[in-house]
Amino acid sequence: MVEIEVAIAEERVARRGFGVKEAFLGKGNFIRFLIAFFVFFLQQFSGQNSVGYYAPTIFQSIGYTGTTVSLLASGIYGVVKVTATTFFVLTAVETLGRRLSLFISAMGMGTLFFIIGALLKSFPPDPTASVPSHASKAMAGMLYIYVCFYSWGWGPIPWVYSAEIFPTETRHYGLAVASASQWLWSMLNSPPCTEGRDPDVNLADFVVSYGTPMWITNLGWKIFIMYASINIGVMAVFSLAIPETKGRSLEEMDIIFGAISLEIRQQDIERQRAEFGGIEHEDLSPNSSYVKVRF
Repeated sequence: MVEIEVAIAEERVARRGFGVKEAFLGKGNFIRFLIAFFVFFLQQFSGQNSVGYYAPTIFQSIGYTGTTVSLLASGIYGVVKVTATTFFVLTAVETLGRRLSLFISAMGMGTLFFIIGALLKSFPPDPTASVPSHASKAMAGMLYIYVCFYSWGWGPIPWVYSAEIFPTETRHYGLAVASASQWLWSMLNSPPCTEGRDPDVNLADFVVSYGTPMWITNLGWKIFIMYASINIGVMAVFSLAIPETKGRSLEEMDIIFGAISLEIRQQDIERQRAEFGGIEHEDLSPNSSYVKVRF
């Protein structure tokens, strides 16, 4: 309780003359905005939007044709994604933590994309075949496992993480930046504008919608290698570079991101404790649960 009172008092002091500039460039704030922006930037380049929006095209590229495409792409793929996300949110997110979940998710997606790309190059589908080959069936199965890994981390975690890292006075700015980044980069992977679609969705879909069809046409199997490289070479590294927030309180975030030092917080708590007439000591030593992350 004392820590909460101290955080409120510190926030009142910090908000004196507080404006947009202070919100973005204030001590300990800028790194949080960078993380919120790039966690969604990378989410959109995990390959999920390309697979999700263009699943029929992708299933056709690996050897599936006819009505089977629609069932595999729109039906089974969507069911697997929802089921995997629900399972992860209910069972694993608070056990593994944010960083490990993102790392496992990125490594799993990248590995599967490398395998799919290699299979597609080595065993290209026969357009004249009446049934999919064994290689095509294997690639379809790996796409389902891929979306499980996406739902394990890079699907839900960016939303959770962005909501956890910002203090009260900048949370609305932070979530606005995170959401803007998510929609901006999701445009690059969305389907092109079609008649009858919501014009706002068409506008939002512009960036990614322009890229993915050309990538699929021009790159072929290489598009899977491209996404695999992004997943393992960038997203997995990013996952290990950000601080863990599992089990951390809102008041601890300012210490973790360097907005206030551990020593000053300790002094403020001692001062607040004295005003309350003495309260049981709270451990804020360097060996306590508080961890200062330096960037």
